[in-house]
Amino acid sequence: MGDHDRTEQTLALLARRGAYEVLLAMHTSGGTASFTRIAAESPRPIALLRAMAAEGFVITSCGGTLDDDPHDETHFRLTPKGEAIIGHLLRLHHWLASRAPAANHPPIRSAWPRLA
Repeated sequence: MGDHDRTEQTLALLARRGAYEVLLAMHTSGGTASFTRIAAESPRPIALLRAMAAEGFVITSCGGTLDDDPHDETHFRLTPKGEAIIGHLLRLHHWLASRAPAANHPPIRSAWPRLA
């Protein structure tokens, strides 16, 4: 797979509904969160966690695979790559929020998904 295809795959994953929330749930819990916490924040968390693990963003704290569905107390941890991604997403979110249109200006239309 070429770099362009890999980048497209990563962006498609990050644009999926709930992906930001999965990463944020772990980030706001010091980098590790239980499946229960993640599931409360995101729809279809198992599919997202599997895709994020395959992308290298998260791992299970026990080092197991995601072949079986995780238990409620299974913990997931951000990898350094996952920490970098959520850092970029948070900076992007803050940058966009700081440039929110004033009440007198029409809103800017964007194709980007809402991050929070």
